[in-house]
Amino acid sequence: MKIAIDITILYIAQAGIFYYHYNLVRALLDRPSPHRFLLLDYYPIHGGWTNPPEMTHLTAPHAEVRRVKGLRHRKLSRLWFMQRPLLWPLAKGVDQVLLYPWGKLAEWVMQHQLRKHLDGVALFHASSVVPYALPHAKNVTTIYDLTPLLFPEHHTLQTRDLYRRFFRFAQTEADAVIVISEATKGDVITHLDLEPERVHVVHAGVDPRFHPLDRATVAQVLASLELQPQRYILHVGTIEPRKNLVRLIEAYHRLRQEVSPPAPQLVLAGASGWMSGEVFRRVKALGLEDDVRFIGRVEGAVLPALYNGARLFAYPSLYEGFGMPVLEAMACGTPVVTSNVSSLPEVVGDAGLLVDPTDVHQIAQAMVRLLEDDALGYRLRQKGLARAAQFRWDRAAVKALQVYEHLLGTPS
Repeated sequence: MKIAIDITILYIAQAGIFYYHYNLVRALLDRPSPHRFLLLDYYPIHGGWTNPPEMTHLTAPHAEVRRVKGLRHRKLSRLWFMQRPLLWPLAKGVDQVLLYPWGKLAEWVMQHQLRKHLDGVALFHASSVVPYALPHAKNVTTIYDLTPLLFPEHHTLQTRDLYRRFFRFAQTEADAVIVISEATKGDVITHLDLEPERVHVVHAGVDPRFHPLDRATVAQVLASLELQPQRYILHVGTIEPRKNLVRLIEAYHRLRQEVSPPAPQLVLAGASGWMSGEVFRRVKALGLEDDVRFIGRVEGAVLPALYNGARLFAYPSLYEGFGMPVLEAMACGTPVVTSNVSSLPEVVGDAGLLVDPTDVHQIAQAMVRLLEDDALGYRLRQKGLARAAQFRWDRAAVKALQVYEHLLGTPS
């Protein structure tokens, strides 16, 4: 059977969505399979503005990458010669008038191109950026979380509109919906009114680069960031309201008043996202500019060392579809404090301390416990390593294939 998977999303997505989709596709290609895979890149969506280096690894004898051309939405107001005081407002007005008809034309061209290039495909795994149902084939898509629906105030109008249309596609067009946790499955069934039998859980795996490292390696990497091993509390994730960083900073402020000095620093690793300003303002208001470090997005070999060197990992998120950073921290042997909501208890099990993310006192006390109780930290380290070992990409690939083959009527 010929199975097509959209990889256009890999040129758009960042952080957890990118790594989930990329690692699942790569794990599917790494398995011996009677199926042939077509990896679809609908070029007009991203226009070549990004080129993730990981894409070069998506190869296999039974796979083909196909770049499909189409109609790209070009805004007059973005052209360099229109960036003049008198011309730019006129260009914006023209863009507004043409937005709807141009969008409908671009959608028609995309459907025509996809129908042509996906000819002979028995199953198409669509994404949120290419929500297309292939006629006369089985259609699958993945929902990572329902944050645009459950927390609309944390998203732009454009993002909310995009996901509103995507969720409608999942409801009406998908024969099966893959979700990344049991918690997300419950949300999808409840809020999107999908039949339980259409929704399938395929947990994420943990990348092999996340594992315990020797002290010398950790110290060498951390020196480049002017950090010392075991002298900081770590958070990894985009700086945005859903990550609950204002309460984490307030909890850290309380912690500093309870533990013997010198207190560890709080290191926040991640790019600034939507509505991040309040986080920076809270740090300044509490006088923590020298104690809270913003180090930006961290990649490559630095991130595993950053996890390894942390005294503890704090992740009091308000909502997660899965919570990849928690899994990565456990895989590196770092004790975890995280929320008792959404998917996080499902990922952590009994290998971390769970707290109410809306209770600053609880967050602070959990971190203080880990700082003052070395035996507790050791137990959680061992439990975390064992827990993380249960999440593997080869298992995820098997489960995804089971979804495909069930729809195709060709169980392995």
